[in-house]
Amino acid sequence: MVWVLTLSLMLSTGYAGHSGSHVWRAATFRGLVVGKSNRSAMLRILGEPKWTRSHRQDDDEEEKDSRQDVFSHYETGGELPGSFTVVYDKRSGIIKRIESYPDKLTREKAVAHFGKDYIVTKYDFDKCKGGEDSELIYESPNGPLVSVEYRSRGIAISVGFNEMVTKISYVSGPIGAIKSRCKKEQKS
Repeated sequence: MVWVLTLSLMLSTGYAGHSGSHVWRAATFRGLVVGKSNRSAMLRILGEPKWTRSHRQDDDEEEKDSRQDVFSHYETGGELPGSFTVVYDKRSGIIKRIESYPDKLTREKAVAHFGKDYIVTKYDFDKCKGGEDSELIYESPNGPLVSVEYRSRGIAISVGFNEMVTKISYVSGPIGAIKSRCKKEQKS
């Protein structure tokens, strides 16, 4: 009876893509807290980036200058070998996310590094929103995007072809919506 109860609890909370029992918390990357630390702290802790570029978010034309993200790229110095980019808000300087691009890292090695307290979530693209530059995604049990997530630590690991890690995102909240925004708009 205990075995049946345990199995039913695992199935009800552990399916890939269900976020009900796993709360996102802000990531910490080399002492920088995503959503709290700012550009000054980034420069103090990480030093000068190799390059920096601005990118405007086109979702609100009225607030052009206030909606710019700044990307500061570093070739080395991350948690794992490879490059990484710190993305912060131009106006406030607050770090929005950090994206690491590890060199030849497999999913198995990533799990060995970060630990076994993860969930696997599948995502799909919300095709009715944004343009080519936006990555609006939502949780979908049949989605093509696979993410190994350490939500309590704010870490999402994107897994691609041959179980290779394509990106590690250090975030302060969910990387995608729970449901498609497109489906809501179509029903209205």
